[in-house]
This record gives sequence, structure tokens and C-alpha cells, in this order.
Amino acid sequence: MARADGNERLRSSGSLFESFFSLDGAAYAPGALPVSVKELLGLVVSVMKDCEECVYYHLERCDEERVAREQVLEALQIALVGGGSVTIPLLRRAVSFMEELPTLGEGRA
Repeated sequence: MARADGNERLRSSGSLFESFFSLDGAAYAPGALPVSVKELLGLVVSVMKDCEECVYYHLERCDEERVAREQVLEALQIALVGGGSVTIPLLRRAVSFMEELPTLGEGRA
């Protein structure tokens, strides 16, 4: 809820914010790549940019898109390879967060 409220405040603060949100929405819309794949890509970028809020958002979206847990874990491995060992603390938190999600929390080890 805080994310949505903050986004609305930004949108009402200037046209550049609104333009960015429109671009973001268009980038994640269905197209040649399925939305689920786009969310996995967003997850990898978010880990590599060290944006914890973004990681949680993309994990929630992956859950909503019913992405398989194994697919998310493979995407997180790609993020580790790209971002290096500095990503490990965020990856630990991401895997813990996944346990709270209906789809991604299934089949816990």
C-alpha cells in the first residue's frame, strides 16, 4: 500500500514521473516476451541494482504470474553470476521473502 501511495504522490508531482510510470507499464505489458519472463528479468536487474524493494515487488509479481519456484531460483542464480558475491545478502532476504508467498513458498526445502 505504501508503494502505491508513494507512486501516486510522485505521479502528481510532475509529468516526468508520470512518463516514467507509463514507460515502466509498457515495458512489462504482454508482448513478444510473456509477462512472467519480463518479471524474471526485472527481478535479475533489481538484484544487480541492489534494490530490495524492487526485488520484493518482482517476487510478488512472479508469484501472481504463477512463475515456478525453480524458475525464480534459476533467475536469482543468474543475478548472482552477474552481480557477484556482494548480492548474497540480498539473495538471502529474497529467498526468505519467497517463503511468505502463496506460489513461490510451495515446496519449501
